[in-house]
Amino acid sequence: MATISLRSINFSDRFIRHANFLGELTPIVSELDKNDATFEIVQGLADDRLISFRSVNFPNYYLRHQDFRLKLQEGNPPLSGTQDRLFAEDATFFWRPGNSDVTASSFACFNFPNRFIRHREFHLFIEPLGDAVSFQDSTFKIESGFIPPLAPPVVN
Repeated sequence: MATISLRSINFSDRFIRHANFLGELTPIVSELDKNDATFEIVQGLADDRLISFRSVNFPNYYLRHQDFRLKLQEGNPPLSGTQDRLFAEDATFFWRPGNSDVTASSFACFNFPNRFIRHREFHLFIEPLGDAVSFQDSTFKIESGFIPPLAPPVVN
């Protein structure tokens, strides 16, 4: 599985990362930053035709929204039950051409498809878009992850 990092289109020195389990947009200056800004794109937890973002340094944790704020929280698929279903929906996204640059990417929320991951004052939310700034704030370049994927275990 390849790892990815997401660079902001309008603040090219900043990447999506988790810090204190909240989604943030920051420059990457340390090894911790690199780990926190590296994800695997996996099949969507609520719909396998869509995507979810799994943390590399917290492998059972996913980016999800809660109260429209992007957070990193634990979820162990397969998910079942009402709470697990909500988690799965909150952690699943539509991968779209970039809202302000079609060579980049934007991510609409599964259970609120008119809301996109975007940064506002460098904190990450899912919000509806309304102006040129919000279109830029919700557009990201997908790059190789700062941290390579772990090698699969050797089976004897």
